[in-house]
Amino acid sequence: MTDQLAPSGGTSAVVFDLTFWRTRAMECRLTDEDLTALTGIPTADFGTHLTPHTLPAATLFTLARALNTSAESLLRQSGPTRRPAPEAAGHATVLHAALLEADRIHPDDLASALEWTPHRLKRAAATLAAHLDQPSSPHRLLHTDTVIHLTTVPGLLDPKQRQNLHNSGHTAASLAPGEAAALTRLLHHTVTGLPADVPPEQIPRLAGRRLLAPSGEQPAPHPDVLFALGLAARPLTRTEAAADGPASAPAAATPPPPGAR
Repeated sequence: MTDQLAPSGGTSAVVFDLTFWRTRAMECRLTDEDLTALTGIPTADFGTHLTPHTLPAATLFTLARALNTSAESLLRQSGPTRRPAPEAAGHATVLHAALLEADRIHPDDLASALEWTPHRLKRAAATLAAHLDQPSSPHRLLHTDTVIHLTTVPGLLDPKQRQNLHNSGHTAASLAPGEAAALTRLLHHTVTGLPADVPPEQIPRLAGRRLLAPSGEQPAPHPDVLFALGLAARPLTRTEAAADGPASAPAAATPPPPGAR
């Protein structure tokens, strides 16, 4: 974002750069209430009621001083086909996208992956945290010396909703230690031709997360798991998945007696 207007041309017109407004407001720690007081227009109506024609020039200059920028930088050229280039995205937006891809990650590793300095990452994190700290946002940013990741606002889901998502295997959480151990053991037994050995209490959860084959008398790794590990030539096709139905616990879920091989 530069502090100069884009060159005019075609049918473009000057409009307010509301994305830049938001970024500057967060950096200056101005709330929606502050912006409403400065402009006289509720922030929820900015998109429809706030234009260079409805905001007096004196108010624009007052707002620019509050945002610690120039009045010109609050404007941009608008055209019917104008779209911001991906490389023009703000650092906070890039960080948000990276965290949606990476989940939990060490700040140093993230800075290295983004080819950023630690200082740039810290500034982007501060801006993103302020942007997410709004009543309408379900996300919050957790940033410590050892980890940075997105989390959800506590209390948005009630305990039953969270448990239902967990039971169905659709939560974004990593495998629990017991689940990881059970799947690893099952993979080892499958590769070596040994009988399946999965604790019965692990089967519903592993099946719900599509880590077990959707059919069969004995627990077996899902074809997609084998394919991902290079142990199968192809994943499960949609036709095969539809024929087998939804993943469920295999009919014979009782593991062999201890020591039986």
